[in-house]
Amino acid sequence: MSSIVSEFWEEILDGVYNDVLITDPKGRIVYANSSSEYWFGLREEELLGKSIYELEQKRVFYPSVVRLVLEKNKRQTIIQSTTAGKKLLVNGDIIFNQKGDIQYVVTYSQDITDFEKLKTYVAEVELELKKVKDELASLKNSKKWTNQMVAASRQMKQILNTALMVADSDATILITGETGVGKNVLAKFIHDNSERKGSFVEVNCGSLPENLLESELFGYAPGSFTGANSKGKKGVVEEAENGTLFLDEIGELPLNLQVKLLTLIQEKKFFKIGESKPRHVNFRLIAATHVNLEKKVKEKAFREDLFYRLSVIPLFIPPLREREEDLSEMILLFKNQFNHLHKKKKEFDPQTIDLLLRYAWPGNIRELSNIMERLILTVNSTVIFPDHLPEKVLLVDNSNPLHNIGKKTMYELLDDLELNILKKAKQKCSSTTEMAKYLGVSQPTVVRKMQKYKAHFYS
Repeated sequence: MSSIVSEFWEEILDGVYNDVLITDPKGRIVYANSSSEYWFGLREEELLGKSIYELEQKRVFYPSVVRLVLEKNKRQTIIQSTTAGKKLLVNGDIIFNQKGDIQYVVTYSQDITDFEKLKTYVAEVELELKKVKDELASLKNSKKWTNQMVAASRQMKQILNTALMVADSDATILITGETGVGKNVLAKFIHDNSERKGSFVEVNCGSLPENLLESELFGYAPGSFTGANSKGKKGVVEEAENGTLFLDEIGELPLNLQVKLLTLIQEKKFFKIGESKPRHVNFRLIAATHVNLEKKVKEKAFREDLFYRLSVIPLFIPPLREREEDLSEMILLFKNQFNHLHKKKKEFDPQTIDLLLRYAWPGNIRELSNIMERLILTVNSTVIFPDHLPEKVLLVDNSNPLHNIGKKTMYELLDDLELNILKKAKQKCSSTTEMAKYLGVSQPTVVRKMQKYKAHFYS
């Protein structure tokens, strides 16, 4: 059997369409065939003698299969990107000398750019399908909310079930919860699911001065005081005839009006300012507050008898930070709602969603709604990334993995910590060499670690 004459090996390799590189044990290129210019945008003579670590840092190709082979001391196969815009399937193998030491690393590549483009196209189609599914899910779940009353969590489902059970009764309801949790929305939900044909009338007891609040509630007779309307005024209590009267921030109601409200609840009668004859009214009362009324009762700032009259049916809405399922639903709801309202087509990067889910939302649903609308309106790109978020959301302590104990494995938690260390180092340094010096490790280690989390650094 005849054999190939060794003097022709270089000519043979040059005739191969695939890229072939050979390096020494230190990662210096000692041979590059003529296909290299097509793959990397550099001529053969420009590659010879160059360090693969330097070329990787300049992203002529990344990641480097030679680096991985030398680090792991065994054959490696990876997908590599090049500065010429190619995607390559690269194999790296070792040639050992007679002593068993590495003499050369040989790499050969196959162009899979068209395959990667096809994958990208498929991913885009899948994204469009996901959008359609999200919209269908949003429509399917529309029965779960009224005016943004989302009930994906166990707590909210229980609250809405109770609300529906008592909607047709005349029992007074007291809704409590932090500012912005949707107490007024729940009150409207109860009214809409009742058989009352009258209006839903809302008054914020904390937004009006005491001298105006009484006339707003009960109205006044013509000429009852200086500056009064000559025709008199109908109060919101009368406006709520056969409907629902919703008194928000009931904890701000002055003591003198608390007595009159107690009479109104007990006897369904009231006196207009300037009148001596009582008026009777048929309405359903729902009150709400973000303060601790029991504490105010102990401090003699709120009548105990009124408190018990108000809280026949107590409903507490937990803060949004305790309702992760609702938060996820609301992000999707507000995204679709504000995209439709403002004729936009904005999407949220997964890391942006993750930050929104981690934020504590002290302003609850109201704060979420405001931020979501602001992002939809003010971000120029079609995708909303983390750096578009307000600083207070970005300042969430994501570097501490302890909050995920019990949700992730120890190895996942360690990966989270390692990723955040790399992110912080990258923010402070302009190159992987600087990062290595900053972290006290080798530059190849930094590059290898960043490659491990390439979705966060090379996307």
